[in-house]
Amino acid sequence: MLENKYDWKISNPDKNGNVYYHFPKDEDEFKEAVVKNGGMSVYIYQEGRLIDEFHTKSQGYRWTSPVFNYLKTMNKNGERFYRYYKNCKFFAIVD
Repeated sequence: MLENKYDWKISNPDKNGNVYYHFPKDEDEFKEAVVKNGGMSVYIYQEGRLIDEFHTKSQGYRWTSPVFNYLKTMNKNGERFYRYYKNCKFFAIVD
């Protein structure tokens, strides 16, 4: 699992037991790097196994919402991540 590979910024668990991580740890640095490098990858683990992954493309502008809020409100099959997944770990890494 990716947990021990980087120095992550880690969220508190949400009501469904999901925990969100992002690297680089500094939020502004993360947002800037996503725009500069063209996107990010999100890896989703449950019970130590990779169950899903997403690769996003940057639209070329920096978003203003907090990174963890952005991750929670991403969609899968029309459903927000925080509702679709339960007891998972989300790792967001700049591409």
